[in-house]
Amino acid sequence: MEIEAKYKISAADLDRLAALSALGPYTLRTLAGERQRNIYYDSVDGRLALARYGLRVRQIGNRSTITLKGPARVDENGIHHRAEFEFPGSNPDPTTWPAGPARDLAQALLLGAPLRPLLTIETSRRIIHAVRDGQDRVELCLDRGTIYANNRQAPLCELELEVLPDGSVYDLTELANALRAIFKITPERKSKLERGMALLKQ
Repeated sequence: MEIEAKYKISAADLDRLAALSALGPYTLRTLAGERQRNIYYDSVDGRLALARYGLRVRQIGNRSTITLKGPARVDENGIHHRAEFEFPGSNPDPTTWPAGPARDLAQALLLGAPLRPLLTIETSRRIIHAVRDGQDRVELCLDRGTIYANNRQAPLCELELEVLPDGSVYDLTELANALRAIFKITPERKSKLERGMALLKQ
């Protein structure tokens, strides 16, 4: 289960956030940055979209990861909750995936329909961990990039907070409140895939 919150934020405030060493009771520990190429897939008749699922292949250097995400439930605080399957791989065709629930689910959704690339999102990401009592509680992802859909494109500048295994929704909420006291952040209720799909429909 993925639990995260997404916020619109200015590029200047992203830079200010990246320079902080602490936020409220949390120590901020910067990890290595990364450049991502995210390609999203669906069948021609949009079977995954109809079921509100997203299928992505993420490339970071010579490493690729496949992610299948389920429908998101967004609570009253703008926190996204959704099922997520993630494993190493570069082929979006579920018949090539390791045996398991992700392959079974994707095959049941697609019913043998071939996949095609829908859109691409290029992202420059800085990753920061919020640490409390010696435990990494929340991952902060500072994202800048571009969404490409057909011949259209849209800029991307946002902040994601994702609960880590040793963290909780309480940690996420406390960090979000600390951020609001310093920066102008606005909840983003739509995923990157949803914003890309909106570009395709223009």
